[in-house]
Amino acid sequence: MENLRLVMGEIKVADVRAQVALSMWTDFENFTTFKPHERHDKAVHSMADEVIAWGGALKALRITH
Repeated sequence: MENLRLVMGEIKVADVRAQVALSMWTDFENFTTFKPHERHDKAVHSMADEVIAWGGALKALRITH
């Protein structure tokens, strides 16, 4: 994963460092509704915070149609 981050950085792709391993069996109700197990709370919030931060930072670069 770290090697891929280096490559993606070189081609100017923003990445999210925080990651969480989710399971369809334990983190989704009826395999459709996202309800992560409490042990994933911190990691899910950390990952979401990074995605939101990147979204805000890159907002000015988006092309609107």
